Amino acid sequence: MDKSKIKNFIILLLALVNVFLLAIVISGAREKREADASRKEALENVLAEKGLTFNPDITLPDSVPPLISLQRDMDAEYRSISALIGKCTPQDEGGNSFFYDGTDGQATFSGTGEFNIELYSGVIARGRDPVAAAKTALKRMGLECSDIEPIVEDDGIKTTVTLYCSWDKTAIYDAAINFDFNSEYLWLIRGVRPLDIKHSIQSSENYPDSVTIIMNFLEYVSNTGYVCNEINDLKIEYSMNSTVSGNCILKPVWCVETNSGTYYVDAQTGNVNNMSVSS
Repeated sequence: MDKSKIKNFIILLLALVNVFLLAIVISGAREKREADASRKEALENVLAEKGLTFNPDITLPDSVPPLISLQRDMDAEYRSISALIGKCTPQDEGGNSFFYDGTDGQATFSGTGEFNIELYSGVIARGRDPVAAAKTALKRMGLECSDIEPIVEDDGIKTTVTLYCSWDKTAIYDAAINFDFNSEYLWLIRGVRPLDIKHSIQSSENYPDSVTIIMNFLEYVSNTGYVCNEINDLKIEYSMNSTVSGNCILKPVWCVETNSGTYYVDAQTGNVNNMSVSS
């Protein structure tokens, strides 16, 4: 067999292998969709028996993000602050709190994520869309904005926009930042931020799945007497906990949105005994 025939044979063989692998991928994806649909249908039937409806548009998450430990990094903190208030001088106020005096404003940052930034006139204009202006400020600080709906409050004197941070595209429901605008510009930023760099990661591979979480939630509702009859959304977010100054933990939680409030369930244990509720 000459070289050209051998070459053509190898090309044909590789093409057949690629077709075979593609068929396996397509088949696997179809089987996964069918399994997910069956699992969701079974869950809906169980909930219906208990008088709860399940929003058909909900997509059950098939993985949980890891538990992440973050550390404060003073160089990163300085960069995020100077992006807003310009060249600045840090002053140690004790208790792991630092004051920054810059050309365009002043700031105070603590080791547990709380901060306060006062901006001088004209640093960031309010414009016609204060939400967009707030997101610009957040981006300058090097913080990631979550997909949680912004809150806008206007009392006729100032406009306050509340945004929520995220980490690796997972929202942090208790890392809220308020942006206060007067009629012309942004003058105050205050809230809680995730710290700067990853210190360690704990796998979530063996955490309970979405069906287990919903069944635990259903049991909790039945045992405690909470009244709800609709589950409108189900998603995974982070809860931020700072027990030691200079360190914080991002812990994955399930966010169960119902017609009677939003419930947060520990993703690691599925334990809902200490579940917090917001409405």
